Amino acid sequence: MNLGQWFVIGLSALLVVWYFGASMFNRRRGMATYQWLRRGLEQVGDKIEGQWLGSSGTGAKLAIPRAEKPFRKLQTIYVLETREILPYWILTHLSGKRDKLTITATLRKIPKAKLVVGGKNQRKNTELVPENQKQAFENLPAPEGFVILRQGSADPDYEQGLREFLDQAGESIERISLGAKSPHLEINMLLNYLETTPPVLFFSSLSSWLDGPSE
Repeated sequence: MNLGQWFVIGLSALLVVWYFGASMFNRRRGMATYQWLRRGLEQVGDKIEGQWLGSSGTGAKLAIPRAEKPFRKLQTIYVLETREILPYWILTHLSGKRDKLTITATLRKIPKAKLVVGGKNQRKNTELVPENQKQAFENLPAPEGFVILRQGSADPDYEQGLREFLDQAGESIERISLGAKSPHLEINMLLNYLETTPPVLFFSSLSSWLDGPSE
């Protein structure tokens, strides 16, 4: 066989080995994330509904239809990168795709103002709110690397609690939206946060922020 044939054989072997290795990695990461979220959500409610998004290596949805204060109901969805096909994973990873977690919640107390947060991957105000609404938002003091915008009346308790939550949550936060429209809260974040933070700490910090304001 010539060099070209050996190259094709070697590349094929690499892709097969990569496929099975990446599949195993995603399954383990998916299961670990599922258990991390369950432990955290136990701080919010005792009846957790969960389902896989295809398989354990793809992602899952966990929800609490009747959550404890400050939540009324809460849902988490995480989706893992498609790692099994090496060329596809390289392209999507280079384009910015990562393992992502989205948290949405309906709260018991409706926020007075709309707050929008951009993390280090989404700093520009134009990425946070539509261009035709920019004038209605005010920039607020924020931890380094974050942007906080407010539309509506000031609520110092909510705003200070948000800054404390961002200090705790770290760089994994990509975007947060809090407002009067249900679901009141949406958080988009990277799953790498799970590697360094206990789930109880994260969800207690989130609850403390949202439960802090007085009536």
